[in-house]
Amino acid sequence: MYALVVFICYLGHGCENLVIDAYLNEAQCLSAMDEQRLRRAGCFPIEDFIDGYWIPAHERAEF
Repeated sequence: MYALVVFICYLGHGCENLVIDAYLNEAQCLSAMDEQRLRRAGCFPIEDFIDGYWIPAHERAEF
């Protein structure tokens, strides 16, 4: 299973990760991300997300 995670960064106040939904496979997650036109988002295996083995928002921020 995969989690669709949106990265939200505030000016001067750090970043947060917000889980939008869970999907059975990565293809469904990527399709939903494209359908919702999310630019600052990613699909991560739920096990990695729960265990903390994924890239948090502040490391993916482009600014």
